[in-house]
This record gives sequence, C-alpha cells and structure tokens, in this order.
Amino acid sequence: MPFTYGVPSVPTISRVLAAVDEEMLSISLANWIGEIINTRGRQIAIDGKGLRAAAVKIRDQKTPYIVNALDVTTKLVIGQLAILEKQNEMTAVPELLSMLEIKESMITIDAIGTTERIMEAIHKSGADFLLQVKGNCPELFEEIKSLFDGLAKEKSEDSEEFKKKNKEKYSEKKGEEKNRERYEYRHYQAYHDPDNLKGIQEQRPYIKSIGLSKQVRIKAVQDKHGTDITPSLKDFLQNGSPKQPKATTSDNIDGDVQKFGLIASQTMNAGEMMKTKRDHWAVENSLHYVLDETFGEDKCTIKKGKNAASALRKMAYNIVRLVQLLNPDRSSLVPDIIDDITDDFQLGARMLFEAVPSFY
Repeated sequence: MPFTYGVPSVPTISRVLAAVDEEMLSISLANWIGEIINTRGRQIAIDGKGLRAAAVKIRDQKTPYIVNALDVTTKLVIGQLAILEKQNEMTAVPELLSMLEIKESMITIDAIGTTERIMEAIHKSGADFLLQVKGNCPELFEEIKSLFDGLAKEKSEDSEEFKKKNKEKYSEKKGEEKNRERYEYRHYQAYHDPDNLKGIQEQRPYIKSIGLSKQVRIKAVQDKHGTDITPSLKDFLQNGSPKQPKATTSDNIDGDVQKFGLIASQTMNAGEMMKTKRDHWAVENSLHYVLDETFGEDKCTIKKGKNAASALRKMAYNIVRLVQLLNPDRSSLVPDIIDDITDDFQLGARMLFEAVPSFY
C-alpha cells in the first residue's frame, strides 16, 4: 500500500492492534460474511487453533487458542472467538454458536465438542450435529462399541436374517484414497433404531443415529527403482511396513489406526456420515494450513493484539476466497491470488469497499 512514510513497523502495528476492540472486530467479521452468504442450511465446521508464537513464555502460560467456524462449501470463515484464559473449547463453542445464524445447518466438531452443553446449544439454535466420540466420553464410546459388537455377532450368525431385520436401520461404507504420500482406508458403520438406542437417548435425547469408524493410514513405500511396494491393508495390519511398525490393534488410538464413534441428531447412513466427516476437515486443510503456511500465523509473536490480528488474517483470507469464488477462471492457489492482489490492489479493495454479489 502507498504509505507516505513507508510500511509501519511491527511494534507500531502491534500497538494499534492492542488498542482495537477485538470482540467488536470479530462481530464485524461475522456480520460482513453474514451479508454475503446465507449461513443457514450449510455444513459449518468448528475447530480450535493455537497461536503458538503468541504464548507468554513465563509462568507456564498456555498457548492461546481461537475457535473458528468455517462454511464448508465456500471455505469462508463465518466467525471466530478467542478462548479466554479461564475458558476452554467446550465453554467457548456455545458462545461462538450464539453469534451465528445456524438454523437448519449441520454443525461438525471433533471429539472435544461432544458435550451435553454443546449438543443442547446446537439443538436450541435449530441446527443439527455430527460429533465424534473418543476417550473423552468413555461410557458413551463403550455403549456405541458394544452395540456394534452385538450387531456384528448377529450378522455373523445369520446374515440373511440380519439384512431382513436391519435393512433400513444399518449400513456400511468403505473408502480408500492416496493422499499426501500415504494411503488412507476408511470403514464406516451407521445404525438408527429407536428401540435399540433408548439407553443412549435417555441422557442425550437429541441423538438419532450412531456410527463407528475405523481409519488406517499407510505411508507410501518405494523400492530403489521407484516402484511402489506399499503393503496392502491386510498385510499392513498383520506385519506393518518398512516405514511403520505393526499397527497396534486397540480402540481409540491416535496413530496409524484410529477407531472412534459418531453421534448425529439426524437419521444418517454410513455414506452420509463418511462424507460429512471428510468435509469437516476443510477447516484444517483449507483454513488452518493456509493461516500457518501462507499468513504465518503460528510464527506471529504479537501478544497483546493477537486476537485482533487473527481476525484481520481471517478477513484477508476471506478476501482471497471471495476473489476465487467470484473469478473462477483465476488460479485456485492462495499464494497466486495474493500475488494478483499485490499487483492490482483494487482487486482486493473491491471486496471491502464495494458491494460484493450475494451468495444467498
């Protein structure tokens, strides 16, 4: 930008950001995007992200966190909320939800969001949820696992009778893909039967469907000639691979083999659960990765104005996404869009100072 006396120094920028009302800035972010896209009836992925370099290095201070809400379809950030010193994600998420218009939307959160308080907040907002169940909810996870163990036993004893009895209630879906030099295998099971879910629904009446997922990640292996010699899924589970030891076959581990439960407030089959869960990770792949790799968020040492700086990054990020959405012929790479805006600042300025076509 053509500043008369040059670009302000980092301390100057830091002082300005520290003076900004960060809460009002976050509300402005939500209002701005709320005028452009209808946040009702969408899939909204919510996840927390640390600002690592902004942590105070004395007195054992924790890494500050921001909870972000992303519209999965457009990849636009629709809201953010800083987690205060005595808060955590479980208490901050309901507060963020109250700032957004989410009626009829599908809210997806990782395992930290599986609490009665968050489920109730989503339900009261007129939205639905698909939430992950891991070791943070051991009793619920065991209930889900036990129910699917019983279904597996029924199926093995009389598969035809099982299909007849559970035709509309039980489903499975498998998927595999090569992603970033590794092979990923997924197996989802889903079940919805009011009679068999009474125990689970007794304390959590919003749950309509449950699921169980097993995911395996195998690093690609090549021989000295460059030929792919990655073991099959069966061989990997039995023997491991040259790059990975034999996988531990236990529940709820965070390594190469992961098993977790799912709960949904809608009637969902296995394919729908798999797709929704996969789409949720846009918050990691399309937002958090870009914030760190392109905008350098994880390396930013601003402390007093860190939350305002984070909101401004989201605004800059959204400008890039809007340029992509409104100019589909342009390159899809974020750094290329930033270069285009640097060469022609009016391209970005139009997103702020002129009316942006509505996506309603």
